[in-house]
Amino acid sequence: MNRFPFYCFIVSFALACWLFKPCSHPQTALTPVGFEALNGFEDDEVIRALPALKKSCAVLKKRAEWKKFCKKLNNKNFENSAELRAFIKSEMRPFAVGQTGLFTGYFKPEMEGALEKTEKYTVPVLGVPADMIKVDLGRFYPELKGKTIFGRVKNGEIVPYFTRREIESGKANAAAVAWVKHKADLFTAQVQGSTVLVLPDGRRISLHFAGHNGHSFYGIGRDLAKKGIHSMQAIRKWLIENPRHGEKLMHKNKRYIFFKTGDDTDAVGSMGVALTPRRSLAVDTDFIPLGSFLWLDTVAPDGAPLRRLMTAQDTGAAIKGMVRGDFFWGTGEKALKEAGRMKSKGTYFVLLPKD
Repeated sequence: MNRFPFYCFIVSFALACWLFKPCSHPQTALTPVGFEALNGFEDDEVIRALPALKKSCAVLKKRAEWKKFCKKLNNKNFENSAELRAFIKSEMRPFAVGQTGLFTGYFKPEMEGALEKTEKYTVPVLGVPADMIKVDLGRFYPELKGKTIFGRVKNGEIVPYFTRREIESGKANAAAVAWVKHKADLFTAQVQGSTVLVLPDGRRISLHFAGHNGHSFYGIGRDLAKKGIHSMQAIRKWLIENPRHGEKLMHKNKRYIFFKTGDDTDAVGSMGVALTPRRSLAVDTDFIPLGSFLWLDTVAPDGAPLRRLMTAQDTGAAIKGMVRGDFFWGTGEKALKEAGRMKSKGTYFVLLPKD
């Protein structure tokens, strides 16, 4: 971790804690910079980010520190990027994180499925189990505020909830909300956090994240990379063509995601708002609060600079670290192609209201 001058640390830490309570990581130092430090800021079509910014403000406006800024943003009619850029420069101040990190991509998959089990669709998509208990540890120990565990009651004690292998064997008291064709399809939806389900009659519904079993996430991509399999398309294909070995590999990821259905087909992030393709970012909320306005400076899968205004609206089990992001590409095959290839070094700047 980079070390900053002591006075800068104190000022930036105090500012961050004041704007985003609670501030759980004192080492998250922010250094104030000018907009000229944001490479490409004058060239970005920032107006394309406006829908995402307003969705974040729908939540941020409830906080006193953001209320005034979000009111101005929502009340002003921006005709073009130049107007929005001028507004941001007059109302916000950028802060450098001072580190580089990893940026990957994700998407909302689209797959065939049904609401009832059929000969074609035999893999259940489970809702939150009735026997799973959520425990807020902060209610027992103040120093553990924000920490949550998931378990079940066994012989009068709370024990960890079932693993992926155990849930697939039928141990969970959970009902299916839908059915899909392959376990690889379900696994893909669980890794991405949501999916669009195309029903036999052509209707399209969404499967949204509803919860998880509390176990740690294990990325099977690291195992398949040793076999020369890297893209998401190739991983899904390998899992389908090698069902026995694929199932064994998927069981290494003990985390199991539960879903709920919805009529809308938008991807919804952890912030509770619909994600905006190419403008929403998943972050580690131990360091970057949801709703944060960010200037991203990284590289696209094709090697071109990827510098744009983003907002933090989602999280991910594999997204851990002070500078770590997952770029939301959208829905469908085109988004899959980009998301599956993205693995770029870069950084971001945090933009905070001047007031």
